[in-house]
Amino acid sequence: MSELQTFLALAVLIYVLCVIVQGVQEVVKSALDSKAKTMEQAIAAFMGEHLQLDQVKQALKVRGLKITALEHFDQDDFRRLLDGIQFTNEQLQRIPSVVAKENATLDQFKDAIAASYEGARAKFQRLYTTYNKRCVIAISFAVALALNANVIKIYSLLAVSQSMSQAIAGTASTLSNGNQAGQGSTQPQDPIAAYENSRKAIQDQLQKYPVLLRTGLYREDFKDEPALEIIGLLLMGALISLGAPFWNDVLKGVSGLNSALNSKKS
Repeated sequence: MSELQTFLALAVLIYVLCVIVQGVQEVVKSALDSKAKTMEQAIAAFMGEHLQLDQVKQALKVRGLKITALEHFDQDDFRRLLDGIQFTNEQLQRIPSVVAKENATLDQFKDAIAASYEGARAKFQRLYTTYNKRCVIAISFAVALALNANVIKIYSLLAVSQSMSQAIAGTASTLSNGNQAGQGSTQPQDPIAAYENSRKAIQDQLQKYPVLLRTGLYREDFKDEPALEIIGLLLMGALISLGAPFWNDVLKGVSGLNSALNSKKS
């Protein structure tokens, strides 16, 4: 029973680190404007010379929208957007080759471009998903290193101090049902606001779970067992990179099992 309690407490701490990673990721995405840049890359790659990125951005600007709004556009929405674009003479001269019809009209030209938009949006989603995964992995290892969150050391501490394990495990249900940093946010944030919100969330979590903040123990840990320290940090980075949704499911499952065993014991 104590081993299950210890594992539940460890899962809580890993989940907290995932929330911290989400907070840092929001700051990075806001500062680098990564979603807009990825969308620009997808549009430019798919449309080529038939449609220029500046033309799309100008048409969106007239509507009071940014390039990231295209994420929610379907083919019909994009076709209507094309009606607000002034095509160049060079682009108009390419109408027959794009439509594959000698006497093609401008409307047919726009229809052909709109038909390829779904491919551009799919490419954006693939690119952005890949970018986010790489970002999460990099930040996960950075957070583990910054905090010296050695999963082996932390598990050992929890196994020795059952009172601390029980206290941390007791927060599992509340934590898994709470709001995650940056989760559900579809609108781009101001970098300063994102930083302030994330900084406060990170400070609150570390104050609540101080066992995670072991930066000052680096020298002692490396002096005692350097190989174990490296393995523990790398393993923690890999566990965090699995993401908050994964550990949220783990918390719910283990919490349910823990409650069932406690009820049976009673």
